[in-house]
Amino acid sequence: MALAAYRHVLRAVRIAFQGDHRLLISARNQARSSFALYTSLLPSSPEAAAQIAHAEDVARILRENVVQGLRADGEGDKYSKFGQGVSYDGF
Repeated sequence: MALAAYRHVLRAVRIAFQGDHRLLISARNQARSSFALYTSLLPSSPEAAAQIAHAEDVARILRENVVQGLRADGEGDKYSKFGQGVSYDGF
């Protein structure tokens, strides 16, 4: 179960931060270190279940809510998605 959650987080990180190598590496390292903190938990413990649920929530948020963009030159608060010409008017 923990291995599947770890893979889900890494997959979500790869998708959310593709094109931003520095942030991709940083997010992978953060995921690795976060999972390493809890390696001593028993798989059947409530703490382990809570950490797995947290990891699945993080993966879901990354998949559903994170968009990488670049500020369009000379456009004020307009952004374009990495690799696409789609623009977004800022807040």
